[in-house]
Amino acid sequence: MCSSSSRYGAPVRLFHWLTVMLVLVAYSLSSGDGYSLYSASADGLRRIHEAIGVLVFGVVVLRLIWRLVGGAPAKQAMPRLMTLTAQLVHFALYVLLIAIPTTAVLGTWLEGIPVTLPGFDIAPQITQARILGHLIMEIHTALGYAILWVACVHSAAALFHYFYLRDEVLQSMIPGA
Repeated sequence: MCSSSSRYGAPVRLFHWLTVMLVLVAYSLSSGDGYSLYSASADGLRRIHEAIGVLVFGVVVLRLIWRLVGGAPAKQAMPRLMTLTAQLVHFALYVLLIAIPTTAVLGTWLEGIPVTLPGFDIAPQITQARILGHLIMEIHTALGYAILWVACVHSAAALFHYFYLRDEVLQSMIPGA
């Protein structure tokens, strides 16, 4: 269950791949302008999108808690710049995974819109400020694009490790490898 010297433990791998899938599904359910999700015709998609966002946040929190408990594999010897870049990308991913759902909730509430989940709504818990809410929703959309770019860099680095460096970095996170 806990990480070994060369592999992440099963819970961390599960959290990682579940996060990947949830982010991709949430992104695919969102639309380009951010506001067509709030039309009556998109109510079901919005509820699913927002529920997945809440799930992403929960999985990330559980993953961070588990990381404290389960640890990580031993660091492989790499050039200092590569190590710093990996740390920066991981940090950026975690910040984005927390900031994206946070900005979604804050932005919708500031605009006076409830967070809609399957089966129930969570009414705004803060005073309405539409202009600020709109700005935060634009930030939310930009962060959604940013996480895709950072995740692509992260994936490209994993493939670089596997195909060029031929080390165990990618295998440490692949299920059953």
